[in-house]
Amino acid sequence: MKATTKDEAINIMLSMIGESPVTSPTTSSSADAQTAIRILDEASKEMQSAGWHFNREYEVTLSPDAVTKEILLAENVLQVDVEPQDSWFSGTKRIDAIMRGKTGGLLFLYDKANHTFEFSSDVKATVVYGLEWDTLPEIVRNYLIKRAGRIFNARVVGDANQNQFLLMEEHTAQLAVRNWEAEASDNTVFDHWDTYRIINRHGIPNSI
Repeated sequence: MKATTKDEAINIMLSMIGESPVTSPTTSSSADAQTAIRILDEASKEMQSAGWHFNREYEVTLSPDAVTKEILLAENVLQVDVEPQDSWFSGTKRIDAIMRGKTGGLLFLYDKANHTFEFSSDVKATVVYGLEWDTLPEIVRNYLIKRAGRIFNARVVGDANQNQFLLMEEHTAQLAVRNWEAEASDNTVFDHWDTYRIINRHGIPNSI
């Protein structure tokens, strides 16, 4: 069974407001189809920005430009969290790296601790990426269709009864994603810093 395409997703959303399917929704001039596309894209970016197992990568090497010393981030980067071991250079120079935009809409890594865009060496970070529709897991696509479809109905039709029904479907799809996320990421209580800190404090000398 093939994964749901974006065109199929848009047609499902159109059916939620009683509209007939469109042959090629992503290239259609239909106002409803274009609205559905925008809402689907909004829902996808909002959901992915939270960071999930499927779009989060660890120990990504971010390298400064040889001339400017700046670290330009890819357009699809939604979050950057510098690894703990890279929060210090040579054990003395502290950095506090965050994402920050500059003129032109480009995003760079910015060092708040030293008030500069310049970095003297590579930085390892956990990065959350915004993925295109065709690279999303099917379970995530299903949730996004349900969520975007409900928002689409609320904005275009405003049927409160229909919206309540769609909200129930959205919650069911959201629960499925959360259960899948828990299984896929294999998280335990030991993956949380607060838990580790408590265990470490009692088990290892000189710990904080």
